Amino acid sequence: QPWTERSFQGKAERRQCGGNLIAGVALVLEHPFGIGDYVILGSYEGTVEDISFRSTRIRTPDHAVITVENSKVCGEYIQNVADRTNRLWQFTIGVTYDIPREKVETLCADLKELLSADAQISSDAMTVTLNEFSASSMDILVRCYVTAVDYTGYLQLKSRMNLAIMDLMKRDGCDFAFPSTSVYLEKMPPQKGKS
Repeated sequence: QPWTERSFQGKAERRQCGGNLIAGVALVLEHPFGIGDYVILGSYEGTVEDISFRSTRIRTPDHAVITVENSKVCGEYIQNVADRTNRLWQFTIGVTYDIPREKVETLCADLKELLSADAQISSDAMTVTLNEFSASSMDILVRCYVTAVDYTGYLQLKSRMNLAIMDLMKRDGCDFAFPSTSVYLEKMPPQKGKS
């Protein structure tokens, strides 16, 4: 009995090794990414440091090194971020309900102007729209494409623009909304016999 279990386990290991080797050859021939490319492989993300016939080594954004078997790499959706020419930046700004329509329209126009003026933001497919009415806010949806494709550059662009948006909101007299609840207190008439 133990010999049969070891025999089955050995066959499974050989099959897995063979699958990794075939996947490694496929990666070399198809070349969907190379060393130094920033990739997203299913739930894994980072910079490729090494590609061998058995596995691919990736350094994650938090500097951990993970080794992924090539059969898993080939079985996942591969997104090579290094091949991007631009990246979608989509976000929502919630403004308070006490802002009049004219100020919302001005804010949308000013947001579009602010974003269009930045050299790293493409104004071709940009949209800035009053998208919906949420429980605690009127939501302005912003969609634009940015040329800062590497992760660090993208974060720096977002930080710079978010600070500029804060200044713009203040200048336009608009406030950011936050989840809130309004409580209305009603004065009850005095009950008979009580003063």
